[in-house]
Amino acid sequence: MICLNKALFLTRGNPVGIAALLPRLNPSTSSYTAVLEPPDGGKSYFSQVLHQPGSRSAHFSFFAPDFQFEEKDFSALIDFLCFQAGEMGALNVLAEIEESHELFEMLRQSGFSVFSWESIWKLPENKNATQQRSTWQIPSPMDENTVRTLFQTLVPPLVQNAEPFTNGDSPRLVYKKDNDILAYVESINGSEGIYLIPVIHPSVEDIDLLLEELVRQFSGLGKPVFLQVRSYQAWLSDSLLNIEAEPSPRFALLVKHLAALQTGKVLNLQHLRNDSRQTEPTAPILQHYAENKPSTEISK
Repeated sequence: MICLNKALFLTRGNPVGIAALLPRLNPSTSSYTAVLEPPDGGKSYFSQVLHQPGSRSAHFSFFAPDFQFEEKDFSALIDFLCFQAGEMGALNVLAEIEESHELFEMLRQSGFSVFSWESIWKLPENKNATQQRSTWQIPSPMDENTVRTLFQTLVPPLVQNAEPFTNGDSPRLVYKKDNDILAYVESINGSEGIYLIPVIHPSVEDIDLLLEELVRQFSGLGKPVFLQVRSYQAWLSDSLLNIEAEPSPRFALLVKHLAALQTGKVLNLQHLRNDSRQTEPTAPILQHYAENKPSTEISK
């Protein structure tokens, strides 16, 4: 299994296991699972894309089973799920993968492009847990515009185009100095772990202390805490090493922007595909749309 959504994996566990079923139980999330069956009766492959209604982005969840140096064309499966993501209302599709993996180049050939790089750091357990007041605090409603400005200032436009600022979909904490917000962190809390997404201004003076207080803020919950570090915040790495955090390998962040087609044009495109033998994939695709709709089987 190849995990293409690191936050999902680290907070909910194996996406092919129970985590794959959670979107079906959550009415705010749509999922689509498709299976590629080779015509020669060989091994089948399947993948899933997730989308929250109203969100700009859909996200590939996994690709299974894993493979190395597989001489197969997976473009039909990838393109099919991207099309379904557009049908669910997404404007782009995201994926995270190690750049050394064979699927990385296959995604590139299917129209995905790299918009950033990241590593994920496992934060240490707090060895000296105390109840002292933290510099991190819950933001007030009036802080939202300042947080948005910080995001737009520090995050590169290429990343913002793929992952725009969201209005508090995940809980946030902010760090203030002299009433100015210099950092904030979003948290995703799951049964298997906590995933933190920071945006920190480089003018913060004692970054080691700030990160130590962040560790203390999420200590005592009985599950690991992970910190996402994007390439534009790589300067955090030295301080993370100082507090004995453990880094992961580097992942490539990929995006494919989808064309916004009107319903009539999409129907015409489907009609043309059905009438043209040249556009038929070499393998049938089993589709499953998890939004209270029955499973069906198609063969194009």
